[in-house]
Amino acid sequence: MKKSILLALFFAGLAIKPAMAAGPYISTAAGMGIPGNLNESGGSWGVDNSLALNEAVGYDFNGARVEAAVGYQNNDYEIAGTGGVSMWTFMANAFYDLNTGSDIQPYIMAGLGAAHIRADDDPGIPTPWLDETYFAWQLGAGIGCKVSKTVTIDAGYRYLRPEGIRCTFHNSDVKWETHNIMAGIRVSL
Repeated sequence: MKKSILLALFFAGLAIKPAMAAGPYISTAAGMGIPGNLNESGGSWGVDNSLALNEAVGYDFNGARVEAAVGYQNNDYEIAGTGGVSMWTFMANAFYDLNTGSDIQPYIMAGLGAAHIRADDDPGIPTPWLDETYFAWQLGAGIGCKVSKTVTIDAGYRYLRPEGIRCTFHNSDVKWETHNIMAGIRVSL
């Protein structure tokens, strides 16, 4: 009986997928930036969807990852030809990969950092009413699929929100957020 249990444990151990190797990685992602309206007391401006880009360097600790990331998106106002709002982000992100015992791993993530936002004045006036850097945070989830020993493809969602935006032109607070749906690739070094 003991031999049967030991053999069963041995073969079960062989079937378990070994943990992914820890170490540094680089990643790149692109997707759809779906912003909310720019809302402030002087008015509300609709903003079109745009391409969102993200580049990162990080370290994988076998299930937990940390990274430094730079992102960019440039959204036009919904009124065609009237300017828009662009945002650079500089974030420190933390990820937790859920171990499924397979090459497919869901993850959750959170990030803190800064967003530099530049927005035109009222639609149609190319003078910036906003050209400042603000605290920003993000939350997200996604799924990674390991396609080789060093390469993982990734699809995910991120909710990104800058805080404390102030319109000095109208002397009012501005609320803005963006929902980013991204696809990318992560390469272990």
